[in-house]
Amino acid sequence: MREAKLHVAKDGTKTWTVRFRRATKQTSETFERQADAKKFARWLDVYGVEEAVRLLREAQGATAGEYTVEEWCTKHVDSLTGVTDGTTGRYRAYIANDLGSLGELPLTAVTTDAVGGWVQQLEKDAKAAGSTSYGKTIKNKHGFLSSAFEAAVTRGLIPANPCKGTRLPKTVVEPMVFLTHDEYTRFLGCFTPTWQPMVEVLFATGLRWGEISALRVGDVSLDHATITVVQAWKETDKGRVIGPPKSNRSRRTISLAPETVEVLGPLVKKRPAHAYVFVNARDEPVKAQTFHDNVWQPAVRLANGEPGQKPGPKAKRIARRLDANGKPIKPLDPPLGKHPRVHDARHTCASWLLGAGVPINYVQAHLGHESITTTVDRYGHIMPAARQAVSAALSAALTQSRPTLIEG
Repeated sequence: MREAKLHVAKDGTKTWTVRFRRATKQTSETFERQADAKKFARWLDVYGVEEAVRLLREAQGATAGEYTVEEWCTKHVDSLTGVTDGTTGRYRAYIANDLGSLGELPLTAVTTDAVGGWVQQLEKDAKAAGSTSYGKTIKNKHGFLSSAFEAAVTRGLIPANPCKGTRLPKTVVEPMVFLTHDEYTRFLGCFTPTWQPMVEVLFATGLRWGEISALRVGDVSLDHATITVVQAWKETDKGRVIGPPKSNRSRRTISLAPETVEVLGPLVKKRPAHAYVFVNARDEPVKAQTFHDNVWQPAVRLANGEPGQKPGPKAKRIARRLDANGKPIKPLDPPLGKHPRVHDARHTCASWLLGAGVPINYVQAHLGHESITTTVDRYGHIMPAARQAVSAALSAALTQSRPTLIEG
Protein backbone atom coordinates (compact mmCIF):
# COMPACT_ATOMS: atom_id res chain seq x y z
CA MET A 1 0.00 0.00 0.00
CA ARG A 2 1.21 3.51 -0.78
CA GLU A 3 2.45 5.56 2.17
CA ALA A 4 1.19 8.89 3.42
CA LYS A 5 4.38 10.83 4.24
CA LEU A 6 4.39 13.43 6.98
CA HIS A 7 5.74 16.94 6.35
CA VAL A 8 6.22 19.45 9.16
CA ALA A 9 6.45 23.13 8.24
CA LYS A 10 8.64 25.65 10.09
CA ASP A 11 5.59 26.88 11.98
CA GLY A 12 4.84 23.34 13.12
CA THR A 13 1.96 22.74 10.72
CA LYS A 14 1.63 19.09 9.73
CA THR A 15 0.50 17.79 6.35
CA TRP A 16 0.54 14.37 4.74
CA THR A 17 1.45 13.73 1.11
CA VAL A 18 0.59 10.75 -1.06
CA ARG A 19 2.74 10.42 -4.20
CA PHE A 20 1.61 8.52 -7.29
CA ARG A 21 2.20 8.41 -11.04
CA ARG A 22 -0.56 9.71 -13.29
CA ALA A 23 -0.06 9.01 -16.98
CA THR A 24 3.67 9.64 -17.38
CA LYS A 25 4.08 12.25 -14.66
CA GLN A 26 4.88 11.92 -10.96
CA THR A 27 2.33 13.84 -8.93
CA SER A 28 0.95 14.01 -5.41
CA GLU A 29 -1.98 15.02 -3.23
CA THR A 30 -1.55 16.75 0.11
CA PHE A 31 -3.90 16.43 3.06
CA GLU A 32 -4.28 18.23 6.36
CA ARG A 33 -5.42 15.05 8.11
CA GLN A 34 -3.51 11.77 8.18
CA ALA A 35 -6.77 9.80 8.03
CA ASP A 36 -7.72 11.47 4.74
CA ALA A 37 -4.29 10.76 3.28
CA LYS A 38 -4.46 7.09 4.24
CA LYS A 39 -7.94 6.87 2.79
CA PHE A 40 -6.77 8.26 -0.56
CA ALA A 41 -3.80 5.85 -0.54
CA ARG A 42 -6.21 2.95 -0.11
CA TRP A 43 -8.33 4.22 -2.98
CA LEU A 44 -5.25 4.30 -5.22
CA ASP A 45 -4.50 0.66 -4.41
CA VAL A 46 -8.08 -0.56 -4.76
CA TYR A 47 -9.50 1.54 -7.61
CA GLY A 48 -6.48 2.72 -9.58
CA VAL A 49 -5.22 6.24 -10.16
CA GLU A 50 -7.92 7.79 -12.34
CA GLU A 51 -10.83 6.45 -10.32
CA ALA A 52 -9.14 7.37 -7.03
CA VAL A 53 -8.59 10.95 -8.18
CA ARG A 54 -12.20 11.19 -9.36
CA LEU A 55 -13.43 9.88 -6.02
CA LEU A 56 -11.24 12.37 -4.19
CA ARG A 57 -12.69 15.27 -6.15
CA GLU A 58 -16.20 13.97 -5.46
CA ALA A 59 -15.44 13.72 -1.75
CA GLN A 60 -13.93 17.20 -1.65
CA GLY A 61 -17.06 18.61 -3.26
CA ALA A 62 -19.54 16.66 -1.13
CA THR A 63 -21.88 18.64 1.07
CA ALA A 64 -21.57 18.32 4.82
CA GLY A 65 -24.89 16.50 5.09
CA GLU A 66 -24.20 13.88 2.38
CA TYR A 67 -24.07 10.23 3.40
CA THR A 68 -21.09 7.97 2.95
CA VAL A 69 -21.88 4.42 1.84
CA GLU A 70 -21.28 3.13 5.38
CA GLU A 71 -23.56 5.79 6.91
CA TRP A 72 -26.33 5.12 4.41
CA CYS A 73 -26.13 1.33 4.80
CA THR A 74 -26.38 1.74 8.57
CA LYS A 75 -29.41 3.99 8.20
CA HIS A 76 -30.93 1.49 5.75
CA VAL A 77 -30.55 -1.39 8.23
CA ASP A 78 -32.01 0.72 11.04
CA SER A 79 -35.13 1.34 8.95
CA LEU A 80 -35.77 -2.27 7.92
CA THR A 81 -38.98 -3.93 9.10
CA GLY A 82 -40.19 -7.52 9.01
CA VAL A 83 -36.71 -9.04 9.34
CA THR A 84 -35.25 -11.08 12.18
CA ASP A 85 -32.49 -9.97 14.54
CA GLY A 86 -30.28 -12.56 12.87
CA THR A 87 -30.72 -10.86 9.49
CA THR A 88 -30.01 -7.35 10.78
CA GLY A 89 -27.06 -8.70 12.75
CA ARG A 90 -25.64 -10.23 9.58
CA TYR A 91 -26.13 -6.95 7.70
CA ARG A 92 -24.37 -4.98 10.43
CA ALA A 93 -21.48 -7.44 10.22
CA TYR A 94 -21.28 -6.77 6.46
CA ILE A 95 -21.07 -3.03 7.16
CA ALA A 96 -18.44 -3.41 9.86
CA ASN A 97 -16.25 -6.02 8.18
CA ASP A 98 -16.78 -6.06 4.43
CA LEU A 99 -17.42 -2.61 2.96
CA GLY A 100 -13.74 -1.71 3.13
CA SER A 101 -12.74 1.42 1.25
CA LEU A 102 -16.12 1.47 -0.51
CA GLY A 103 -17.75 2.41 2.78
CA GLU A 104 -15.73 5.63 2.94
CA LEU A 105 -17.04 6.98 -0.37
CA PRO A 106 -19.79 9.56 -0.65
CA LEU A 107 -22.99 7.84 -1.76
CA THR A 108 -23.10 9.90 -4.96
CA ALA A 109 -19.51 9.00 -5.89
CA VAL A 110 -20.04 5.25 -6.24
CA THR A 111 -19.99 3.93 -9.80
CA THR A 112 -20.39 0.47 -11.25
CA ASP A 113 -16.58 0.35 -11.55
CA ALA A 114 -16.22 1.08 -7.83
CA VAL A 115 -18.65 -1.73 -6.98
CA GLY A 116 -16.80 -4.04 -9.36
CA GLY A 117 -13.51 -3.21 -7.62
CA TRP A 118 -15.11 -3.96 -4.26
CA VAL A 119 -16.34 -7.35 -5.45
CA GLN A 120 -12.90 -8.16 -6.85
CA GLN A 121 -11.34 -7.30 -3.48
CA LEU A 122 -13.82 -9.58 -1.67
CA GLU A 123 -12.89 -12.41 -4.03
CA LYS A 124 -9.17 -11.74 -3.58
CA ASP A 125 -9.50 -11.76 0.22
CA ALA A 126 -11.53 -14.99 0.13
CA LYS A 127 -8.93 -16.74 -2.00
CA ALA A 128 -6.14 -15.51 0.27
CA ALA A 129 -8.01 -17.02 3.21
CA GLY A 130 -8.16 -20.36 1.39
CA SER A 131 -11.91 -20.31 0.81
CA THR A 132 -13.24 -22.33 -2.13
CA SER A 133 -16.96 -21.62 -1.68
CA TYR A 134 -17.04 -17.82 -1.52
CA GLY A 135 -19.41 -17.25 -4.46
CA LYS A 136 -22.63 -17.42 -2.46
CA THR A 137 -21.19 -15.31 0.37
CA ILE A 138 -20.15 -12.54 -2.02
CA LYS A 139 -23.55 -12.75 -3.72
CA ASN A 140 -25.25 -12.20 -0.33
CA LYS A 141 -23.06 -9.21 0.51
CA HIS A 142 -23.57 -7.69 -2.94
CA GLY A 143 -27.32 -8.28 -2.62
CA PHE A 144 -27.43 -6.37 0.66
CA LEU A 145 -25.47 -3.46 -0.82
CA SER A 146 -27.73 -3.42 -3.88
CA SER A 147 -30.85 -3.23 -1.69
CA ALA A 148 -29.35 -0.30 0.22
CA PHE A 149 -28.56 1.55 -3.02
CA GLU A 150 -32.05 0.77 -4.35
CA ALA A 151 -33.48 2.42 -1.24
CA ALA A 152 -31.27 5.43 -1.93
CA VAL A 153 -32.65 5.62 -5.48
CA THR A 154 -36.20 5.53 -4.09
CA ARG A 155 -35.33 8.40 -1.72
CA GLY A 156 -33.93 10.44 -4.63
CA LEU A 157 -30.40 10.48 -3.18
CA ILE A 158 -28.81 8.92 -6.28
CA PRO A 159 -30.11 8.59 -9.85
CA ALA A 160 -29.39 4.88 -10.35
CA ASN A 161 -28.26 1.74 -8.53
CA PRO A 162 -24.53 1.20 -9.24
CA CYS A 163 -24.79 -2.47 -8.21
CA LYS A 164 -26.89 -3.38 -11.23
CA GLY A 165 -25.04 -5.37 -13.84
CA THR A 166 -22.16 -6.43 -11.58
CA ARG A 167 -20.65 -9.75 -12.66
CA LEU A 168 -20.31 -11.85 -9.53
CA PRO A 169 -17.75 -14.62 -9.07
CA LYS A 170 -18.92 -18.21 -9.05
CA THR A 171 -17.39 -21.06 -7.13
CA VAL A 172 -17.79 -24.79 -7.33
CA VAL A 173 -20.60 -25.85 -5.02
CA GLU A 174 -20.17 -29.10 -3.17
CA PRO A 175 -22.46 -31.66 -4.82
CA MET A 176 -25.47 -32.95 -2.95
CA VAL A 177 -25.10 -36.45 -1.52
CA PHE A 178 -28.05 -38.82 -1.98
CA LEU A 179 -28.26 -42.12 -0.14
CA THR A 180 -30.11 -45.10 -1.52
CA HIS A 181 -32.41 -47.00 0.84
CA ASP A 182 -29.74 -49.64 1.46
CA GLU A 183 -27.03 -47.02 2.05
CA TYR A 184 -29.29 -45.20 4.48
CA THR A 185 -29.89 -48.41 6.45
CA ARG A 186 -26.16 -49.05 6.74
CA PHE A 187 -25.47 -45.42 7.66
CA LEU A 188 -28.18 -45.43 10.34
CA GLY A 189 -26.44 -48.37 12.03
CA CYS A 190 -23.39 -46.17 12.61
CA PHE A 191 -25.31 -44.04 15.14
CA THR A 192 -25.88 -45.01 18.74
CA PRO A 193 -29.47 -46.00 19.65
CA THR A 194 -29.87 -42.70 21.52
CA TRP A 195 -29.49 -40.68 18.33
CA GLN A 196 -30.99 -43.02 15.76
CA PRO A 197 -34.57 -41.68 16.18
CA MET A 198 -33.52 -38.12 15.38
CA VAL A 199 -31.52 -39.28 12.35
CA GLU A 200 -34.46 -41.39 11.14
CA VAL A 201 -36.82 -38.43 11.38
CA LEU A 202 -34.30 -36.19 9.57
CA PHE A 203 -34.24 -38.53 6.58
CA ALA A 204 -37.94 -39.40 6.72
CA THR A 205 -39.23 -35.80 6.84
CA GLY A 206 -36.62 -33.69 5.06
CA LEU A 207 -36.90 -31.09 7.83
CA ARG A 208 -34.23 -28.43 8.02
CA TRP A 209 -31.94 -28.60 11.04
CA GLY A 210 -33.43 -25.44 12.55
CA GLU A 211 -36.89 -26.99 12.21
CA ILE A 212 -36.27 -30.47 13.60
CA SER A 213 -34.25 -29.19 16.56
CA ALA A 214 -37.11 -26.77 17.42
CA LEU A 215 -39.81 -29.44 17.09
CA ARG A 216 -42.09 -29.67 20.14
CA VAL A 217 -44.31 -32.50 21.27
CA GLY A 218 -47.43 -30.46 20.47
CA ASP A 219 -46.33 -30.17 16.83
CA VAL A 220 -46.61 -33.93 16.34
CA SER A 221 -49.96 -35.67 15.77
CA LEU A 222 -49.62 -39.44 15.99
CA ASP A 223 -53.34 -39.89 15.26
CA HIS A 224 -53.18 -37.92 12.01
CA ALA A 225 -49.60 -38.97 11.19
CA THR A 226 -48.45 -35.37 10.69
CA ILE A 227 -45.91 -32.83 11.85
CA THR A 228 -46.79 -29.15 11.81
CA VAL A 229 -43.80 -26.86 11.33
CA VAL A 230 -44.45 -23.58 13.12
CA GLN A 231 -41.04 -22.50 14.40
CA ALA A 232 -37.30 -22.86 13.90
CA TRP A 233 -34.09 -21.88 15.61
CA LYS A 234 -32.48 -18.68 14.34
CA GLU A 235 -28.90 -17.48 14.88
CA THR A 236 -28.92 -13.81 15.89
CA ASP A 237 -26.39 -11.31 17.21
CA LYS A 238 -27.88 -12.10 20.61
CA GLY A 239 -27.41 -15.84 20.22
CA ARG A 240 -29.79 -18.63 19.25
CA VAL A 241 -33.51 -17.82 19.51
CA ILE A 242 -36.78 -19.43 18.47
CA GLY A 243 -38.59 -17.71 15.62
CA PRO A 244 -40.88 -18.38 12.67
CA PRO A 245 -39.73 -20.77 9.93
CA LYS A 246 -37.58 -19.61 7.02
CA SER A 247 -40.47 -18.40 4.83
CA ASN A 248 -44.26 -18.42 4.60
CA ARG A 249 -44.28 -21.77 2.80
CA SER A 250 -41.95 -23.18 5.43
CA ARG A 251 -44.88 -22.98 7.85
CA ARG A 252 -46.49 -26.23 6.80
CA THR A 253 -47.99 -29.58 7.81
CA ILE A 254 -46.26 -32.67 6.44
CA SER A 255 -47.38 -36.27 6.29
CA LEU A 256 -45.53 -39.05 8.08
CA ALA A 257 -44.95 -42.65 7.10
CA PRO A 258 -46.28 -45.25 9.57
CA GLU A 259 -42.66 -46.17 10.35
CA THR A 260 -41.91 -42.58 11.35
CA VAL A 261 -45.01 -42.45 13.55
CA GLU A 262 -43.72 -45.57 15.27
CA VAL A 263 -40.33 -43.92 15.87
CA LEU A 264 -41.90 -40.73 17.26
CA GLY A 265 -44.40 -42.51 19.52
CA PRO A 266 -42.09 -43.09 22.51
CA LEU A 267 -40.70 -39.56 22.19
CA VAL A 268 -44.03 -37.73 22.44
CA LYS A 269 -46.44 -39.94 24.42
CA LYS A 270 -47.10 -38.76 27.98
CA ARG A 271 -44.89 -35.70 27.52
CA PRO A 272 -46.07 -32.07 27.80
CA ALA A 273 -46.90 -30.29 24.55
CA HIS A 274 -44.25 -27.60 25.11
CA ALA A 275 -41.38 -30.10 25.53
CA TYR A 276 -38.84 -30.44 22.76
CA VAL A 277 -39.05 -33.77 20.94
CA PHE A 278 -35.28 -34.15 20.61
CA VAL A 279 -33.05 -33.21 23.53
CA ASN A 280 -29.51 -33.92 24.73
CA ALA A 281 -28.44 -35.66 27.94
CA ARG A 282 -29.20 -32.47 29.91
CA ASP A 283 -32.75 -32.40 28.56
CA GLU A 284 -31.93 -29.30 26.48
CA PRO A 285 -32.54 -28.65 22.76
CA VAL A 286 -29.81 -30.12 20.57
CA LYS A 287 -27.30 -27.61 19.16
CA ALA A 288 -26.15 -27.88 15.56
CA GLN A 289 -22.40 -27.76 16.20
CA THR A 290 -22.56 -30.29 19.04
CA PHE A 291 -24.64 -32.69 16.94
CA HIS A 292 -22.34 -32.29 13.96
CA ASP A 293 -19.10 -32.83 15.91
CA ASN A 294 -20.16 -35.47 18.44
CA VAL A 295 -22.88 -37.40 16.60
CA TRP A 296 -22.88 -36.92 12.84
CA GLN A 297 -19.19 -36.80 11.95
CA PRO A 298 -18.25 -39.89 14.00
CA ALA A 299 -21.02 -41.80 12.19
CA VAL A 300 -19.71 -40.60 8.80
CA ARG A 301 -16.23 -41.82 9.73
CA LEU A 302 -17.57 -45.20 10.85
CA ALA A 303 -19.61 -45.48 7.65
CA ASN A 304 -16.42 -45.02 5.64
CA GLY A 305 -14.36 -47.64 7.40
CA GLU A 306 -12.61 -45.30 9.86
CA PRO A 307 -12.66 -45.20 13.69
CA GLY A 308 -15.52 -43.13 15.03
CA GLN A 309 -13.14 -40.87 16.92
CA LYS A 310 -10.06 -39.29 15.38
CA PRO A 311 -6.77 -40.33 17.04
CA GLY A 312 -5.81 -38.16 19.99
CA PRO A 313 -6.55 -37.58 23.67
CA LYS A 314 -10.30 -38.04 23.10
CA ALA A 315 -9.94 -41.40 21.34
CA LYS A 316 -11.39 -43.16 24.37
CA ARG A 317 -14.80 -41.95 23.22
CA ILE A 318 -14.77 -44.76 20.67
CA ALA A 319 -15.68 -47.20 23.42
CA ARG A 320 -18.76 -45.15 24.29
CA ARG A 321 -20.25 -45.55 20.80
CA LEU A 322 -22.19 -48.71 21.54
CA ASP A 323 -24.91 -50.42 19.57
CA ALA A 324 -28.22 -51.73 20.94
CA ASN A 325 -26.43 -54.82 22.31
CA GLY A 326 -23.88 -52.78 24.22
CA LYS A 327 -21.04 -53.58 21.82
CA PRO A 328 -18.77 -50.96 20.21
CA ILE A 329 -19.98 -49.91 16.76
CA LYS A 330 -17.47 -51.14 14.19
CA PRO A 331 -16.46 -49.33 11.00
CA LEU A 332 -18.40 -50.51 7.95
CA ASP A 333 -16.77 -53.06 5.69
CA PRO A 334 -17.12 -52.44 2.82
CA PRO A 335 -17.22 -48.69 3.49
CA LEU A 336 -20.13 -46.56 2.34
CA GLY A 337 -17.97 -44.48 0.02
CA LYS A 338 -20.08 -41.35 0.62
CA HIS A 339 -19.69 -38.50 3.08
CA PRO A 340 -23.16 -37.01 3.62
CA ARG A 341 -23.61 -33.72 5.47
CA VAL A 342 -26.54 -33.17 7.84
CA HIS A 343 -28.42 -31.23 5.15
CA ASP A 344 -27.98 -34.17 2.77
CA ALA A 345 -30.65 -35.99 4.79
CA ARG A 346 -33.07 -33.39 3.36
CA HIS A 347 -31.70 -33.91 -0.15
CA THR A 348 -32.03 -37.67 0.24
CA CYS A 349 -35.66 -37.35 1.34
CA ALA A 350 -36.38 -35.31 -1.80
CA SER A 351 -34.67 -37.93 -4.00
CA TRP A 352 -36.78 -40.71 -2.46
CA LEU A 353 -40.01 -38.79 -3.08
CA LEU A 354 -39.15 -37.89 -6.66
CA GLY A 355 -37.83 -41.38 -7.36
CA ALA A 356 -41.18 -42.78 -6.27
CA GLY A 357 -42.99 -40.52 -8.77
CA VAL A 358 -44.37 -37.96 -6.32
CA PRO A 359 -45.26 -34.79 -8.30
CA ILE A 360 -42.66 -32.09 -7.85
CA ASN A 361 -45.19 -29.55 -6.54
CA TYR A 362 -46.02 -32.01 -3.73
CA VAL A 363 -42.30 -32.27 -2.98
CA GLN A 364 -42.10 -28.47 -2.92
CA ALA A 365 -44.87 -28.31 -0.32
CA HIS A 366 -43.30 -31.09 1.76
CA LEU A 367 -39.90 -29.39 1.85
CA GLY A 368 -41.34 -25.91 2.39
CA HIS A 369 -39.66 -24.25 -0.60
CA GLU A 370 -41.00 -20.76 -1.21
CA SER A 371 -40.81 -21.23 -4.98
CA ILE A 372 -41.19 -24.36 -7.09
CA THR A 373 -38.25 -23.02 -9.10
CA THR A 374 -36.03 -23.83 -6.13
CA THR A 375 -37.28 -27.41 -6.10
CA VAL A 376 -36.84 -27.83 -9.85
CA ASP A 377 -33.37 -26.25 -9.87
CA ARG A 378 -32.12 -28.46 -7.06
CA TYR A 379 -33.78 -31.75 -7.80
CA GLY A 380 -35.06 -31.67 -11.38
CA HIS A 381 -32.10 -33.75 -12.57
CA ILE A 382 -33.11 -36.71 -10.36
CA MET A 383 -36.67 -37.05 -11.64
CA PRO A 384 -36.74 -40.42 -13.44
CA ALA A 385 -40.23 -39.87 -14.83
CA ALA A 386 -39.12 -36.60 -16.44
CA ARG A 387 -36.06 -38.23 -17.99
CA GLN A 388 -38.16 -41.10 -19.31
CA ALA A 389 -40.70 -38.69 -20.79
CA VAL A 390 -37.94 -36.75 -22.56
CA SER A 391 -36.43 -39.98 -23.87
CA ALA A 392 -39.80 -41.24 -25.13
CA ALA A 393 -40.59 -37.95 -26.88
CA LEU A 394 -37.21 -37.86 -28.61
CA SER A 395 -37.55 -41.51 -29.59
CA ALA A 396 -40.95 -40.86 -31.16
CA ALA A 397 -39.58 -37.93 -33.16
CA LEU A 398 -36.50 -39.80 -34.32
CA THR A 399 -38.45 -42.94 -35.21
CA GLN A 400 -40.75 -40.94 -37.49
CA SER A 401 -37.82 -39.41 -39.33
CA ARG A 402 -35.76 -42.56 -39.81
CA PRO A 403 -37.71 -44.07 -42.78
CA THR A 404 -37.18 -40.84 -44.72
CA LEU A 405 -33.48 -40.86 -43.97
CA ILE A 406 -33.12 -44.53 -44.98
CA GLU A 407 -35.03 -44.06 -48.24
CA GLY A 408 -32.95 -41.01 -49.06
